[in-house]
Amino acid sequence: MAGNLSRDNNFDLVRLFAALQVVLFHGYEHLHLPSQLLNSVVYSLRFFPGVPIFFAISGFLVFATYDYNPDLKNYFRNRFLRIYPGLWACLLITIGILSAFGYINFATVFSKQFWLWIVTQASFLQFYTPVILRHFGVGNPNGALWTIPVEISFYIFIPFIFWLFKRIRISRNAWILIWMAMSVAYNIYYQPYKFQAERPDLVKLMGVTIGPYLFYFLLGSLAYTNWDKIRKWYEGKGLLWLAIYGIYCIVFCIWLQKFHTGYWTNFYHFISVFLLSQTVLSVAYTKRGLSNRILKKNDLSFGLYIYHMPVINLLLALGYEGNNFSIAIVIIITTALAYVSWRFVERPALLLKKRTIN
Repeated sequence: MAGNLSRDNNFDLVRLFAALQVVLFHGYEHLHLPSQLLNSVVYSLRFFPGVPIFFAISGFLVFATYDYNPDLKNYFRNRFLRIYPGLWACLLITIGILSAFGYINFATVFSKQFWLWIVTQASFLQFYTPVILRHFGVGNPNGALWTIPVEISFYIFIPFIFWLFKRIRISRNAWILIWMAMSVAYNIYYQPYKFQAERPDLVKLMGVTIGPYLFYFLLGSLAYTNWDKIRKWYEGKGLLWLAIYGIYCIVFCIWLQKFHTGYWTNFYHFISVFLLSQTVLSVAYTKRGLSNRILKKNDLSFGLYIYHMPVINLLLALGYEGNNFSIAIVIIITTALAYVSWRFVERPALLLKKRTIN
């Protein structure tokens, strides 16, 4: 076990930044906003993609959580409380929006498609969207939830890899590197199919499995496993890591054009992902206490993430496409929903968690 991690960190603030990055990116993309200023902001934020940041943080904290208390019943109970109360509340709001625009009515309530969608949204197959809902907004009531099955897969993977630690006596670092290599190999196989306009269903499913994203998660886990040895290079050095990452992106992405922003595409991009994940961890342990001073222990990141696409779809349905003010409306409504979710759903649920780090 790595040394006990300090709860005095900035992970809530970093997650909030990651969630806002996703909100701005999706808002700009789907609402087709003409603002050149917003275009510049969104382009700059592409170097700090929210989902990979979330995955790296999960790899660090969830790995630490299970290492701290490997009781399976308690572990899965805590993971459930972290995800599902807020997710189910969001599903109710989404059903309300769809009902208001007539996509859910007396007829659809008795259809198999509707109930299959309800089951998938309430469980772990959130990437499924029935034909009856394909014409609302961007064609998916809450497309951002594709990450939920991936995150749940991470949760299941953690006890499995700890079981391997005990069964086959090689170092934790070796096991983590083996699985990272497998994830990279999966990506190399998956890349030729990823950007095809017409992709077979199997290829689409490959994109919402643990395979393409496991190395993001394990970058955080690898850092946790070695934290006692490397923490001196991270704590209090957030600006240094930001400078290193920024210079790398300027040289290899903007100047030499060796990779593009977004998800992993090649070796140069993999290095950028590594530097970004380490930057995130360093920022979380730099100026510790900043998060609590600003957020007062309120964590709105999950709410911002799960509510922003229903809100964007709502504005599209109301005809706000192309209106620069719509992004402000998205942020205001999504933040309000996130606060209500945190205050009355997520925080009460998290208070039921037992012996955990995250």
